Amino acid sequence: MITLSALAQTPSREAKSHIEGSVYDAKTRESIPQASIRLLEQSDSTYIQGTVTGIDGNFKLLTSQGKYIIEISFIGYTKFHQNIELNSKQPDYNLEKVYLKEDAFMLGEAVVEAKSPDIVVKGDTIEYNAAAYTSEENAMLSDMIKNIPGIELDANGNITANGKPVQKILVDGKEFFGNDIALALANLPANMIKKLQLFKEESETAKVTGFRDKDPEQVLNLIVKEELKQSIFGDVRVGYGSGDKYANRAIVNYMRDKNQASFVGNINNVNNNDNLVSSDGVERNKNAGFNLYTQASKKFKIGGNIRYSNNENMLETKTETQTFLSSGDRTSRQDSKNENQRENFNGGMNLSWEPDSSTTIFARSYINFNNSNINQTSTSISHVAQMDTTSGYNINDSKGNGYNINNVFTIGRKLNSKGRTISLTLNHTLRKDDSKGMNYSLTSYSGEIPDNIIDQKLTTKSTTNGYAFSLSYVEPINKDHSLQFAYNYNNNHSDRDRDARKKDEEGNYTIIDKPFSRNTVNDYINQNISLNFQGTKEKYNYTLGISIDPSYSKSNISLGDSIIEDITQNVVNYSPTLHFSYRPNTTTNLDFDYSGYSRQPAINQISADTTVVNALSKYYGNPNLKPSYDNNFNFNYQKSDYETNRFMMISGSFRYTFNNIVDYTLIDAQGNSLNTYRNINGNIGSNLGFMYNTPLRNKKFTINTNTFVNYYKNKGFTNGEKAITNNIVLSEQLMVRFKSTKFETSLQGNINHSITKNNLTNAQNRVTTNYVFSNITLVKLPYDFSIQSNFEYSYFAGYGDDFQTSEMLWNASIAKLFLKQKKGSLKLQLFDILNDRNNVSRYVSGNYLSDTRTNTLNQFVMLSFSYRFNIFKGKSDNVDNDYYF
Repeated sequence: MITLSALAQTPSREAKSHIEGSVYDAKTRESIPQASIRLLEQSDSTYIQGTVTGIDGNFKLLTSQGKYIIEISFIGYTKFHQNIELNSKQPDYNLEKVYLKEDAFMLGEAVVEAKSPDIVVKGDTIEYNAAAYTSEENAMLSDMIKNIPGIELDANGNITANGKPVQKILVDGKEFFGNDIALALANLPANMIKKLQLFKEESETAKVTGFRDKDPEQVLNLIVKEELKQSIFGDVRVGYGSGDKYANRAIVNYMRDKNQASFVGNINNVNNNDNLVSSDGVERNKNAGFNLYTQASKKFKIGGNIRYSNNENMLETKTETQTFLSSGDRTSRQDSKNENQRENFNGGMNLSWEPDSSTTIFARSYINFNNSNINQTSTSISHVAQMDTTSGYNINDSKGNGYNINNVFTIGRKLNSKGRTISLTLNHTLRKDDSKGMNYSLTSYSGEIPDNIIDQKLTTKSTTNGYAFSLSYVEPINKDHSLQFAYNYNNNHSDRDRDARKKDEEGNYTIIDKPFSRNTVNDYINQNISLNFQGTKEKYNYTLGISIDPSYSKSNISLGDSIIEDITQNVVNYSPTLHFSYRPNTTTNLDFDYSGYSRQPAINQISADTTVVNALSKYYGNPNLKPSYDNNFNFNYQKSDYETNRFMMISGSFRYTFNNIVDYTLIDAQGNSLNTYRNINGNIGSNLGFMYNTPLRNKKFTINTNTFVNYYKNKGFTNGEKAITNNIVLSEQLMVRFKSTKFETSLQGNINHSITKNNLTNAQNRVTTNYVFSNITLVKLPYDFSIQSNFEYSYFAGYGDDFQTSEMLWNASIAKLFLKQKKGSLKLQLFDILNDRNNVSRYVSGNYLSDTRTNTLNQFVMLSFSYRFNIFKGKSDNVDNDYYF
């Protein structure tokens, strides 16, 4: 900190000045993110520098004194120009709020205005018109997400957009319960959202230094309707159905200027989503939480949340696995049942503070307490054709508790007006987990081989304590180029004590089961030294970087007072990076990225100590392993046309790995496996995708197509032989949507074709094809009635004989709006009317493929009542209000 203070007092050669302001739509009074800000010389209009507005429409330019023209523009709006002068009397200039007017085309007395497009590119942001993807009054955010092309929602509530994960959901640029995406999906009503913005958010260090991250997080920002931003609004719902199904939910939001507060409560046993996003298992959920964000001043912002959850899940799976062997494939089947109960209480806080114009401080804190109760049972059978059969039975019960604490502090300071900055980040993590339980397994072999029985009482205690700091220094070379030096240090210490006891002669668990008992102490020190060069122009920017990553690891494995193994490893890795982004205009964007990085073997992968997983599996490490090296190439091109409402995206990626660390497995005739690790070259993953969205001439019909080609080469070893699996996956999704005031429908077809070939098997190629055809229809009837039907037919070809080959899932509902301003809704929902639901998935690896079917919710009926409310301060003639005060 003394160093920072000394640097801060060094006088700049030029006066420190800045220009700031906010950009809004003159009609809707909404902020305009990604609006272009250009600073021009007043004498000859020469371009000096530029930026874009943030999510909240704000911008800030650091410059020197002089006479300038500030130009603000955004597609579809008329440009704004204003002359300004910065001098010793007025070193800074605040434009405050700038309102841009829509750019309409005048033809005589007629005004022609373009319809708001469904999808539009704005710089590096993709913006979706929420109204185009939902019409049902009771729809939640999850229902809207499912309808947006290019965005996928899986059974576990994970969102991927354009093939990459979405790590955070924001509400008007503010965090909503931290990174709890599942909570946002299940509790945020779709009718509160006007637009969805998909973009990459820079880290807090990047925000301080202005130097772009190598791999920023992809986030989804929800723009709330303008009429709700000065109100208390929310949604309350109660529902009960057949089979004792229930779904009760409440969400209350408060918005006033830059302040937000939200309460959510949810009690249900319909997988946290009464609209049935396909999910694994059957759940019971209880959740309650409070989220707060307040801006005490322009320089100080603070937010936080607390949440309690109690969730139960019962998951049943049926898995069929084929392991590729040259002597004949081994086929195994497993049926399992997992009952998990988990209770959590967590809280978080984050703040942003600018004590002066040159200093920025970010702080985050997170704490979590948890309790768990897990019960697992499974049966299995495996065999090679015309050889002996092995069967197994396993029971595992455990109870655990723990806590997790994480604190992060970042401080950054601008050292001059040209962009010289320095930042420091401190991070501390403490985690503790304890569990106790029982483990019983019986493995039976055909023939004269005796049964193998494991009967244990287990106690596991683990603690992790880590701290890290990072330093970043940015030196501007000229107005367009800068150089960054960064150093990161991470120290992590973990202690895991696993005590397994088996029965003595009297039936008590007192004897140490040595193969399963270990005390493992690990110490890791990871460093990163990087040098990055960045160039920024009006239409493109690029970053070139190289990192050196020295790492040290030490592992001590013991049993009682006996040291089994003491391992020390020192490794130096190298990681080049390249990022290039080209934006010829505000609706076109091209990105290209390359990254190469090394990964050292984990301690357990180089440890010679044998780890017994169960009666059939034993693992030991390979001390001669080399670090693996990944080469990753990614590109993405996206373009939208504001006038025609068309959107196109082309994306692709390629990954090649040197010295990939893979399993080396030896399997005997009974299915017992001895596993270690080897290096191998040539693992490949690649994909190419094309997406196109366009309305037809009358704008009521929209066509969307998504085409993807994926190729994977996975190399491994089975019984000492090299196993090479080639997997080609072809997929096509075509959707036609019609939308009018009273009627809307969509017809969608999906085909996913997978070809898997392995060099060790004599069987034919494993080929599966999934065909899915779906229709969603909504009809709005007189007297505020509406009917909705969701129908989906799936056919699965190429799976195991005992897997259901087809599925017809049909959900329907009828709803009635009533009460004042139609805020109340009564709804009768019918789920899985044909009682034909089925969950099937396939996983392909280097030496095996696996088909899995899981249980899920089936047929039931539910009647629900919901009420939406708005409480406004003051009265507006063009807004329907419930209450005024």
